[in-house]
Order: sequence, then C-alpha cells, then structure tokens
Amino acid sequence: MTLGTLRERFPTLVNSAYATATASSAGLLLVLLLIAGRFLGPEDYGRFQYAMAVATIVETIMDLGLAHVTVRAVARDKSSASSLFGHVLGLKLVWVAAGLAILFIAAPILRRDPVVIETCYLLGLSSAARSYFLTARGFLQGLDRFDLEAVAVFGDRVLLLAFGAGTLALGFGVLGLGVAFVVARAVTLTAVTLLLRGVLGGMTPTFDRQVWRDLQAAAIPLGFFMIALNLYNYIDTIILGVMRTNAETGWYAAAYRIYEGLTYPPSIIAAVITPRLSYLFVHDPAKVRRVLVAALAGSAALGIVLGGGTILLGGHIVRLLFGERFDAAVGPLQILAGGALFVFCTWILHAAAIATNLDRRLLLTTIVGFVTNVLLNLVFIPAWGIRGAASATVIAEALTVALLIAQLARHIGKPQAV
Repeated sequence: MTLGTLRERFPTLVNSAYATATASSAGLLLVLLLIAGRFLGPEDYGRFQYAMAVATIVETIMDLGLAHVTVRAVARDKSSASSLFGHVLGLKLVWVAAGLAILFIAAPILRRDPVVIETCYLLGLSSAARSYFLTARGFLQGLDRFDLEAVAVFGDRVLLLAFGAGTLALGFGVLGLGVAFVVARAVTLTAVTLLLRGVLGGMTPTFDRQVWRDLQAAAIPLGFFMIALNLYNYIDTIILGVMRTNAETGWYAAAYRIYEGLTYPPSIIAAVITPRLSYLFVHDPAKVRRVLVAALAGSAALGIVLGGGTILLGGHIVRLLFGERFDAAVGPLQILAGGALFVFCTWILHAAAIATNLDRRLLLTTIVGFVTNVLLNLVFIPAWGIRGAASATVIAEALTVALLIAQLARHIGKPQAV
C-alpha cells in the first residue's frame, strides 16, 4: 500500500504520524536549551531565557492571529489558499514592523542589563523570521500537507541545534547564541519560501484594503488571544527577571522548559484535531462533541501519567538534563508537573475553541487566566520565589480549564457562519 493510498484511507492516522514527527522535533530545541544551560550556567541562562520570553510575546504581535485564521480558512476552502497567501504576506509586513518597534523600545525600559537588551534585540529579529515561518505552517496544515510541515519544522530545529550548539561550544556565550538563532531562522525562512512557491505558486505580497480588513477582523480575536496566552505563559519569567536575580530566573526557566517538554503529546493531538474540528463544525457538527471528548480524555490521561512520573523523578531529571548547578529547579518542576492534567487539557480545549469560532470567548477566558496569573505571581514571588511562580501557573491553568469547558459545553452543536 502506497503512502498516497494510506493518506486517502486513513487521513487522521497519517496526519497524526506527521504531527508526531513535527512535535517531536521540538525536542531538538529542548536539547539546545539544555546544552545552553550547561554552557552558560544559571545567571547567563536566566538572561537568555528572559530575552526569549520577551521575544516570544512580541512574536504574537507580529502575527496577531493570522496563522490560526489561515489554518481554519484553508481547511474549509482549500481553493482559496493561493490568493489568501499573498494578502497574508502583505498584512504581516505591517505587524512585523510594529512588533520590532515595540521590542526595541520596551527592552531597555524593562531591564538595564546591556547583555539582556542586546539579546532581546537579536531574538526579536529571529522572531520576525519565525513569524513568517508560522504563517507558512498554517497554510500547510490547512492544506493537510502535514508531511511538508514536518520536513520544514524538522529542518528549522536541526539548524537551530547545529548553529546554537556550535556557537556555545566555541565560547561565544549568550550573544553568540542569539546570533545563531537569527542566522538559523533566516536560512529556514528562505527554504520554506521556496517550498511554498512549489505548493502555492505566487509569493508576492498583495494589498487589498477590503481583504486586509476582513482578514484582520477575523484574526484580531485570535491575535489578542495569542498575545494574552503568551503573556500568560511567560509573564512569570519576566516578573522573575525584573523582581529577582538572573540565577533564579535561570532555575525557574530550566524547570519550565522541562515542563514544556511534557506538553508535546497534547500539542500533537491539538495540531491534528484543529483542521478536523474546523471541517466538522461546518459540515458535520454532530461529530464535533464526540471527537473533542475522545481527544480530551486521551490528553487528560497522558497528563496524569507524565505529570505523576515527573513529580516522582523530578530531582533525577533536573540533574540529568541541567546538572547539579540547577538543583534549585527541582521544587518548581514538581509543582508544575502537578498541574500537567490542566495544561494537557488546555491544549485540546484551545484547539476546539479555535476550530468552532469561539474566538472572543477564548480571548476573554485567556485574559482572565492571565490576570489571575499576574496577580498571583506578584503575591507569591516575593514570598516564595520560584516555587511561588510555579504555584501561580498551576492555579491559573486550573481556572482556565474550568472556564473553557463551561464555554464549549454551551457552544458545541450550534455552528456559526463560516
């Protein structure tokens, strides 16, 4: 049986396999960050992770929901992909410029450390390239070309690992690692542009005021959601960087990176079911609830198993991956792992909300979670340091899951206009 036949007969299975390969490639980035921790030590690692958190938040401004809207729109009407791509490219030029401007103004206001500021600038340039890359991934997912997406993402991660590890081994430190990110992402952007040219044809940015207005109107709720989500995920690192020491930021970042590594399984499930639920919501809404419940149950079970294992083996995991200098990361890692059930469910609930046009409710829910996280961090960090930051994250995740389940339970079965 050929691969093409398999894709026709078992599309979800084949796409799941490719999505697994794509998500697994994130392990290469984790490997690079583990190597960085060993070469840089807690203080410089804290500087780099702080800059990475700032750049990641700014990256959502550069996209403002366009990648997610692209997946949904193309999945529902694949014939629109070529014309849509030109408009998205043009619109992103505006938002990438805005994001870079915000970063270059905000970085020196938040921190006075010149190394931190310069690293923020470098990672901001890397995020600009990655923003276009995420848009390309959105088109490939919407077209069910998970195979090409896997190739592109794996190539991106291999380049990052090779360039980043090389600069660290040569002793170039934090700034050298930032330059490696910029170079690797520039190469990736060039390669994926050539790849998409073969799939979609024309690659010229297009300006049409009405199309841009319609695109952005659809994308803004998701864009604000992604901004709120990344603030929600990384605000603790930024608050630690401002309120505490670089070493504490580095210890917490080490724990959080391991915790993020646990979420690869639900990210695979979410990547596969987003286009599936988008299609069913319009064409067969009766199946939406069944697919969502199955995905949510599987993800929750994984969260319990992997989270429990991490609580038991947290000390061994930290020492194996980062070394004894990061022993202080064990406590926050165990607290974060205790909330794995919630974050695993959150991945699936986010995918369902996006696929079923629950954009504004998703934004509101995420803002509530973000505000809760910030307030708890401001109270917990002065009292309990990095353990307090981890506790704030878990409580906010639990609240988010409860709110999303309540919203989706009322919403599913009532399809909206495409």
